[in-house]
Amino acid sequence: MKHRFLTVAAALLTLLTGIGTCAARTGDFPIRAFHLDFRTEVMTLDAMKSLVDRISERGINTLVMEWEAAFPFDKHATLSNASAFTREEVISFVDYCSGRGVEVIPLQNCFGHCEYILRHERYRALREDPKDPSQVCPLKIAEATACFSGLFAEVASLHPSKYFHIGADETYLLGLCGNCRAVADREGKSRLFVDYVKAMCDIVHRLGKTPVIWADIILKYPEALDELPDDLIFVDWNYGWEPDRFGKLANLFSRGVKLWGAPALRSGPDNIYLTQWKKHFDNLAVFVEYAREHDYGGMIETSWSTSGTYGYWFDNGYEVLSMQPVRLVYPMSAFRILEAACCEAFVTDAPFEPEAFVLRYARTELGLDDAGASVLWRYFSMPQETVTVSDSGAKDASGRDLREVIDECVRMRDELARLKPRKGTEEAAHYLLMLDIRINYLRFKAVEARYQSASFDRSGIPELVSGLKTLLAEARTLDRRFARLNGGYLKAREIEYEHHAFGEDEIALRTTDKQHPIR
Repeated sequence: MKHRFLTVAAALLTLLTGIGTCAARTGDFPIRAFHLDFRTEVMTLDAMKSLVDRISERGINTLVMEWEAAFPFDKHATLSNASAFTREEVISFVDYCSGRGVEVIPLQNCFGHCEYILRHERYRALREDPKDPSQVCPLKIAEATACFSGLFAEVASLHPSKYFHIGADETYLLGLCGNCRAVADREGKSRLFVDYVKAMCDIVHRLGKTPVIWADIILKYPEALDELPDDLIFVDWNYGWEPDRFGKLANLFSRGVKLWGAPALRSGPDNIYLTQWKKHFDNLAVFVEYAREHDYGGMIETSWSTSGTYGYWFDNGYEVLSMQPVRLVYPMSAFRILEAACCEAFVTDAPFEPEAFVLRYARTELGLDDAGASVLWRYFSMPQETVTVSDSGAKDASGRDLREVIDECVRMRDELARLKPRKGTEEAAHYLLMLDIRINYLRFKAVEARYQSASFDRSGIPELVSGLKTLLAEARTLDRRFARLNGGYLKAREIEYEHHAFGEDEIALRTTDKQHPIR
């Protein structure tokens, strides 16, 4: 009865606002999924349930959960960090999703992106490279099977879904160790990849589930593709690139494999101070249509909280003392508009049109007039790039002078501040904070540019110190705004971590990281 009510309510919402569930074409994307990545930025249970409410009402029927160290492992309790949920919380959340017609597929990495596992001495023997705890050695099949049989069983026991995602993307260390190099030289890297993935799929099959992997590596090394299980589902992730970025998709099309697609809501070079909004809107517009044309069976909107690249503090023998993500992004709390965009792109007949969608969303969800909606579209269209500093100055990735970039951001910030949304005020506050954080970052790069310039000498130190003190004071204010806006959305420990306080607070974080690894 509840499902029927939600369906009717969503249909009514569509009629009243133009933002909601639209009728999907028969056979279009049976799997319409949203992905949550808890490598960093672990959400509260209430925030997770609110997200499920929103996306289920707009036609999403699947959630891919990358719990990572936030999962309550039992026999592998070494892996659970300070932000881990309880078993009861995971069960209640999966049940909550089911009650709203949303199937929860767990994603448990077992090949690449195993940092949170291989950092521990208990599992270090599985490493491809003793100095890089990111990837399992594909020749250690027996040892990996013993480890991941238990891990998979624990995760699967709390997820009734018939699917089980095993990751297997970005295995960049393939063929690195001496034994693997010998196999790669003799039989190719595809052999290393396929033999290992087959072993992991065997574990999934013994659990009575269907395996899912990311498609990038088999696209790059397709030679042994035909040896992979017939039921294996490949996910083609494309974040705004040409279709054959990783390898010829025709190799998959010609074999009739099961394919899902995956655009991104957040991805590189997005950072806490940089979000390429326009790229993500365009990604939906282009890739979803491509997926329809090629009969993909599902779509997953990914939401990466970090690049998955880490920096390490090592002790003797490459014991990992601490592990920090190289890149963090702004929390999902600010991305409701891309949530809604993903839903519309996945379920509607018509091609997704970013500008029309944003203007409509601004009017219906934020209560802005036409002029205000246009301001919001200009904000999302504004280029955001990383900044490179050299002895001759500072420019962004497109070659623009840093002063020009700062001036543009300040003008846009002033326009945003003048908006008077009649609803969705908290959402609008996130946009303003994100831009203020970016301006603070850009002004720091300006200070850095002066410090790195060929003309810098000691006489310039007082001016730079004064500028840095001003920026640090601004940053503390931004931290407080961040905590207010994300309180109740992120777990408190996660907000503390993202602030990256120095001094005694930083020492405390590092101590906690050693005892209860955060990442």
